[in-house]
Amino acid sequence: MVVHYNPLTKEPYLQLPAPCANIIITPQREHQIEETSAVMTEVLNDSRVYSWLQGPPYPFLPEHGVDWIKMKIAEHKDVVSTLQKEFETSDSQQGDGSNDQENQEKPGFFDKSPFVCIREVTERDPATGVPLQDIWIGDFTLARYAFYELPPDSSERALAQKQNDDLPTGHKDIIWCIGCMGIPSEAQAQLLTIMLTDYLSPTQHGRGVMSVAVRTVIRDWAIPRMNLHLLRGSFYAENMGSRRVMEKNNFEDICTLKDWAPVSPNKGGGKKSIVVMEWKGL
Repeated sequence: MVVHYNPLTKEPYLQLPAPCANIIITPQREHQIEETSAVMTEVLNDSRVYSWLQGPPYPFLPEHGVDWIKMKIAEHKDVVSTLQKEFETSDSQQGDGSNDQENQEKPGFFDKSPFVCIREVTERDPATGVPLQDIWIGDFTLARYAFYELPPDSSERALAQKQNDDLPTGHKDIIWCIGCMGIPSEAQAQLLTIMLTDYLSPTQHGRGVMSVAVRTVIRDWAIPRMNLHLLRGSFYAENMGSRRVMEKNNFEDICTLKDWAPVSPNKGGGKKSIVVMEWKGL
């Protein structure tokens, strides 16, 4: 199974391969809400990060982080619980010698990715390699696509979103998105529902971590457990770091939307152009 499981904490996680083998991607953790929020607040108030993000409010406050983390925990609770049961059932079958693969029910598809926290492992169990200690270094979101190339608040965009959102879990025609920019309304911004984007702490920039993280989520989770076939990404046109991440993962340009995305007055105001790219497969 490509999803790993920490038997000590009962937490499923994704493991990045070399040269990023010290990095894992986990769900949000209820027992670390305050701790994670504090680090998020520091990162999202750094101009090297917030300048490239449309969704999160600036200045970013600790309560923003708490609300976001609680929302993600609630959103992914059922997925995480199902994964825990899968691992416990598998361990039980192996323990009593009844692990007959031919008789095992094939796991179903999920409509969400609970693997949203990028963490650097600082200590592992020397015997098993299980992570014992880690630090939060970034965020990753995979969501249904919002059709940014269609005019904001248009009937065309609303219809495209509805048709995509109405497709059932596991349908091969669902269009997914990473690096989602969002076109937020004031009410949405208050609820943080448009904080759909991927970012790393500046301490991790330039190491290739996000490129490997994107590839790992696609290969180890989205394809086998969400039946992902169609994937797009978007970012500010001048964000060369995001472009490199996309290109390294076989994304190609669809379009550049000039002066398309409104920028918060707190981040300078005006509008920025965004690039939309499409994934061409592993």
